[in-house]
Amino acid sequence: MKEKSKSDLLFRKAFIPWYDTELSMLLTLVFAVVVLLFSITGVAAGLDTPRYSGYIWIPCMLGALSLVVTVSTLIRLIRRGTPGSG
Repeated sequence: MKEKSKSDLLFRKAFIPWYDTELSMLLTLVFAVVVLLFSITGVAAGLDTPRYSGYIWIPCMLGALSLVVTVSTLIRLIRRGTPGSG
């Protein structure tokens, strides 16, 4: 039986998990932008209605979290698209 050396492993195709594919990242990006727009609408509704002004922190937090996901996903997609980044 032939023993595998470390040099044999260098030429093996890299395994990419399903959550790191371009399709799943694009779907994540679209969903995060929709959530961001929803949170902006929530902030606007909270500012229009004085009764809900105390709850503006909820759509603000939702918007901040979706903005973080949007920016991180965009950075990963841009880095993947540039040549020489792999």
